[in-house]
Amino acid sequence: MSRGRVIVIDDDPAVLASLEAMLAVAGFEVVVFRSPRAFFAALDALAPGCVVTDVRMPEISGLAVVERLRASGRGGWPVVMISGHADVPMAVDAMKAGASTFLEKPIAPPTLVEAITAAVAARDPGGAGAGDDDEDPRLRTLSRRESEVLAHLVKGASSKAAAQLLGISPRTVDVFRANILRKTGAPNIAALATLMARSSRFRT
Repeated sequence: MSRGRVIVIDDDPAVLASLEAMLAVAGFEVVVFRSPRAFFAALDALAPGCVVTDVRMPEISGLAVVERLRASGRGGWPVVMISGHADVPMAVDAMKAGASTFLEKPIAPPTLVEAITAAVAARDPGGAGAGDDDEDPRLRTLSRRESEVLAHLVKGASSKAAAQLLGISPRTVDVFRANILRKTGAPNIAALATLMARSSRFRT
């Protein structure tokens, strides 16, 4: 039995083939497109599914894909953004555009499958992921000070800038950064931006 439909958009043929094989093995029905333009040309004939799209592509970016989906009345389709050049501002922009999550290439199969499953559940009003205020338990492990440091770092502030805003030394910010990554198990601060976007505690 299929675990659902996934639509993959990536202009790199090798990456596209790899993702198609990865998701097919995981039990998904997979439809692939080498460009956003090809995807939108076929959109009216497509059944709903979770969209996995690269961010940096010629002509139409992944962020524009999300915006155009919303404009076409398909804002309810969950979107997982992927990029080989991830950074904090890009992750934040992806979440603001309406992406469910943001992953950095290369992506381990379990990580992608988990992200797709969570993205679909979050768009299902009766699913386990429903609710804007569900905070990831990893964020609850942070102290108040660590949360304050993270709030500045995820907006793109350097250690020096965050230190000035918080009245501490850049070295102390670096120590907090290391503690934050250790506690959450995140590979980098950009990866935490998607978790924070779902938490009302970090919204400004």
